[in-house]
Amino acid sequence: MLDRQSSEPLYRQLAKLLQRQIDAGEFAPGSKLPAELTLMAQHGVSRVTVRQATSLLQQHGKVVVRRGKGTYVAQRVVQHDLDALQGFYDSLRQQGVEPQMRLLEFSPDAGAFDASIPADVDLPVRLQRLYSVDDAPFALVVGYLPREAAAIGRARAGRLTVYQVVQEFLGRRIARAEVTIRCQQPPPDIARRLNMKPGLHALVMERRSYSEAGGTCEFMRIHIVPERSEFRLSVSGGLEIARAVHPRAVDAASSQPPTIRPRHPETLHESP
Repeated sequence: MLDRQSSEPLYRQLAKLLQRQIDAGEFAPGSKLPAELTLMAQHGVSRVTVRQATSLLQQHGKVVVRRGKGTYVAQRVVQHDLDALQGFYDSLRQQGVEPQMRLLEFSPDAGAFDASIPADVDLPVRLQRLYSVDDAPFALVVGYLPREAAAIGRARAGRLTVYQVVQEFLGRRIARAEVTIRCQQPPPDIARRLNMKPGLHALVMERRSYSEAGGTCEFMRIHIVPERSEFRLSVSGGLEIARAVHPRAVDAASSQPPTIRPRHPETLHESP
């Protein structure tokens, strides 16, 4: 219930109430919230109050407003730790997320003719998987493996992770991996698989893993729906991102005292 005696605006109270209902699972990810007229009648508020509340929820990534269709609960966001040497599937399961995995391709030689992988990589076995959470696709994985991996067959390729194939089936212990992330438009077939509209950009993560012997033992390219994922990295000491972007500008600015402007962003969380 909304407290009309409270000094807190009604739209903020309504936003918090809706957020609690979303967090409790009363409204599932991807489901539609009650219509404006329904919320107005349920809580005895104006249309302006309802729109202010949904706008606040949208700012905090809780809902998505689709013009002419209504307001929908945002799909769950999954996190990926870049400082941990683990597989994509294992990273999701550690968060309590059980993704649906669909094998789209398993070819013993397609990687040998694929010009999109590094020229010095000899990984002819190619597989493609589509990952979904809450029945909504969020990532398409293309993995490349050594020739011996063809022996696992399509059935096992559909349930084993790439790292399981490399380490358990092939017996190659992974020593290190290199990861790059960029933003670009996906190919039309991948965009279609991910239910992305033409012209939108995806996050593209590429991973190249090396065995203890020193050779490349797997290469992976993942197209990810950007609003569904977050990437985390922990480092010791400072992380000078600005210096990497424009080192001269940072050096010039280092002699000047910083200008700090206070910000007071709205938050949906209760005060401690």
